[in-house]
Amino acid sequence: MDFLASELRLACALAREAGQHILSDLERGLRASHKADGEPVTETDRAVNAFLIAELRRRFPDDLIVSEEADDDEPTRRAVAPRVWFVDPIDGTREFLAGNGEFSVMIGLCLNGRPALGVVHQPTTGKTWRATPQGAWLEQSGDCRPLQVSSISDIRAMTLAVSRSRRNHHLAAAAERLGIQREIVSGSGGLKIGLLVEQQADLFISASERSKLWDTAGPEAILRAAGGVLTDFQGQALDYRQPDLHHRAGLVASNGVQHAAIVSQVRDLFPLRR
Repeated sequence: MDFLASELRLACALAREAGQHILSDLERGLRASHKADGEPVTETDRAVNAFLIAELRRRFPDDLIVSEEADDDEPTRRAVAPRVWFVDPIDGTREFLAGNGEFSVMIGLCLNGRPALGVVHQPTTGKTWRATPQGAWLEQSGDCRPLQVSSISDIRAMTLAVSRSRRNHHLAAAAERLGIQREIVSGSGGLKIGLLVEQQADLFISASERSKLWDTAGPEAILRAAGGVLTDFQGQALDYRQPDLHHRAGLVASNGVQHAAIVSQVRDLFPLRR
């Protein structure tokens, strides 16, 4: 049996079921409130979050689960737990509210602090990107195909995936310094990683402190299984055992071919916060 096969089957099934719930709510209309940090949240976020946690806990009662819509009340345990699930019930709530379809359900599993399993499901298209250390695949409409990042090595020829709602001067400066000529816009961070593993983009930069562990655990597993690389602006691996839930030094994801060169050119534009 493939490593993590049962976990992957469950995560895919849960993400798709959550997606159906989200689409039903979308048809009925949505009302949003705001969290303490100003981010929007809907009752759908909370309901899907509760569903995913309950099902993962029922199947894997000994595993730790960290999710966007629940308190992280066990940071000490998270620092040492061998298996930690990271759940984002709706990545891209702003896009969910806007009705543009650019949101996703994301589930990731870290083993000993490293992303090992990832599922990103886009309810509006039926796409499911999934990965384990055995590889990455895209499922849609009954078809399944393996995923591999591009092999483009000329940074100026790369296509940059950028956020629809979180563009800032740091990102603009990075794109200018790298000589990027082509951009593709998307909402959910998970969907932007999907663009990389489908070779529609070659690079994704998030010059923000807002990204959290559940925003990257699943997508990083998918990107790495497809041959890509994800680090912070300093070129450091993301730390899923840190007490802070935020990625304070931003994110740089690429096809890996020129990752070190990319980081060396942009690292001073979004320095590590201490």
